[in-house]
Amino acid sequence: MLESYKNIPLLSDLSESQLEKLKEISTELRLKTGETFVNEGEVDHRFFIIIEGKVEIIKKNGSRYYPIAQLSQGEIVGEMILFENAPRSASVKTMEPSVILCFDLEKVKNNPYFLDVYAKLTTFFGEKISRRLRYTNEVTVEILKERLAIGSFAVNIIAITTLYAISLQILQKLKSIMSNSTLVTIIVLMSFCYFIISMMINSGYPLKTFGLTFQNWKRVMLESFLYTTPFLLTILLIKFCIITFIDKFHNFALFDPMAIFKTSADVNMKVYFAALFGYIIFVPIQELIVRSGIQSALQKFLSGSKTKTTWMAILLSNVLFAGGHSHISPGFALSVFIPGIFWGWLYAKQNSIIGVSFSHILIGVWGAFIIGFENIF
Repeated sequence: MLESYKNIPLLSDLSESQLEKLKEISTELRLKTGETFVNEGEVDHRFFIIIEGKVEIIKKNGSRYYPIAQLSQGEIVGEMILFENAPRSASVKTMEPSVILCFDLEKVKNNPYFLDVYAKLTTFFGEKISRRLRYTNEVTVEILKERLAIGSFAVNIIAITTLYAISLQILQKLKSIMSNSTLVTIIVLMSFCYFIISMMINSGYPLKTFGLTFQNWKRVMLESFLYTTPFLLTILLIKFCIITFIDKFHNFALFDPMAIFKTSADVNMKVYFAALFGYIIFVPIQELIVRSGIQSALQKFLSGSKTKTTWMAILLSNVLFAGGHSHISPGFALSVFIPGIFWGWLYAKQNSIIGVSFSHILIGVWGAFIIGFENIF
């Protein structure tokens, strides 16, 4: 049996006589998907070689199990039993039908007949564990550096987001004092862009980590358009239902591009197009802060499964985003939060600021500058 597995590193280092001795303590296990053959907390004197299939190492913490690693053909499980007589530190179960060789070390340790085999196993596993520890130390240092960098980045982004929300309120007040606050708005927005991009550059990560990439931009924009179209139809349907079923909105038009003006006397096409252009410019800056900044940092900083950390990052970044609009009205903040969940999902899927900005512009222009929800909120 063992002769057919000579391509496995451990077995290839053994002589014919040593293979014969090892064969005496070996058993072949044929396991189905989901079978556990190493149980955390149990004392077990066996080690295993994976011949076919794939297994997963899982660690229990309280009532939950966490995946640690996946091992496949030729890899060894449970070799620490050679050096310590301690309970298993983790469980191992199959991820697919697997063939596994099992070796009982209890028969080897105190039997002079197996002395040469035991010495060979000790040398082989000692070198393997030494390499693993060296690699683990390097990975641990890199992870700590990464979490420190991303943690610092996340704190800075949240601080900037707070200042961003305050700036929006100040700009709202400036409109009632100054005849034209456009220059101040541009300066504020450019300042935020400068500080955020500087932090991204200084984080040590490539800019594409934060979605700043033109890679596959045509596919990204087409995909964004297709995903966004149902939202555009939903917005139209909501406006139709509001003006149809709520009495005080009966006199509102289904399409009301001039809804951004308080009265008909305020209507000004130059102002309309200036506001439209300003919104289109403003959206990528918002997404730069919320998606590239906050969501990207949280996705890397939060711990747990990828699905969990992604959705936590989406929810937290959108709470901050909606909070930045709450000074306008609670209804407006809610209207920002709901599509923000969609944009967060889209950003996590594409990892591109282009796609989510395009979708945001489509929904915003459609809702505010074509359908006209401004006077309803």
